[in-house]
Amino acid sequence: MINVTSAMPTNYIKFEFNYASFSLKAYKESPGTSSTLLRNIIKKLNDSSFKGEERIINKHENRKDTLERRLVMISSRLEPRATMCFGKIALIKNKAPKIWGGEDLIEEIEKPENKRFIEVTNYVIYFEENGNPTIMHEFNNEGPRLSDIEFYLRQIASNFKIAKAVKSILHIKTDYEQLGKNLRNIFSIKVKVKSAFNNRYEWLKTLKNLNDDSGYRDVRLEFFYKRVKEEDGKYARNIMGTDFARNILGWLKKDRGNIKYLDDLKMEYQVGDDEQIVDLDFLKEKVVSIVSVPLKDDKSSDQKDFRSVVANEFSHYLSTGTTTIN
Repeated sequence: MINVTSAMPTNYIKFEFNYASFSLKAYKESPGTSSTLLRNIIKKLNDSSFKGEERIINKHENRKDTLERRLVMISSRLEPRATMCFGKIALIKNKAPKIWGGEDLIEEIEKPENKRFIEVTNYVIYFEENGNPTIMHEFNNEGPRLSDIEFYLRQIASNFKIAKAVKSILHIKTDYEQLGKNLRNIFSIKVKVKSAFNNRYEWLKTLKNLNDDSGYRDVRLEFFYKRVKEEDGKYARNIMGTDFARNILGWLKKDRGNIKYLDDLKMEYQVGDDEQIVDLDFLKEKVVSIVSVPLKDDKSSDQKDFRSVVANEFSHYLSTGTTTIN
């Protein structure tokens, strides 16, 4: 949720959403598509036998000297035909009462007097039977993020032997393949790898060598290349720097999910022989939707209205590949 605006005669609340796909890996004894496996996870979350205290998952449980990051799936409502799911995941603030638990956990958390102890992120999932399921998830800087949703679903999948891998792939507007082909020159590169993932994915070789040689968990690189003009007035090509930039693009193209392992990636470059220099912040290239939902009594949005507006925007994106913000 990002802000509230007034319009006559109705007030609206605006929500920002991003998009991602999920890829799941089945156990040999229980094969299924990614959509089937994710739907089974959602069904487990809706199972009344799933105990309340098991629904709170601390993402930082195994980290020393780190504040808890307790997550709980508040709701995961499957539509009648089970092609779409509307859900809410909450981040429990560290000042929240420790007595929450038991069968009435969700009811306790959602009491009006307890809303100040949680931050909620809305999401909706579409189960594409012949492809990976797609999630439209709210951007809430204070609440759970896509990585939290992925982590939560992965824990449920593992705990109940539904799937042995759950991976999200953020939808980015940048066409890595096309950019890699057209990239002619590079003037600066900034890249920062998230330290939490330093041993859990296939590194870009150059960054891995630097990590191994230095022993540092964080890898942050900044390259600035001198702009030198030839006699014809065009910038001299930085061949080695351009190859390095293309290697990064190739790494992202190989697995678009690799973007989530980066805290920062920016490039200043030229395409073709065009003299125009382009600044690209890759992490700001996420596909975005802004939806306006009518307010009920100028205080909160009606859930029926919310689902209708969000579902219409999601359906538009799924069918056209475009959003209300492009």
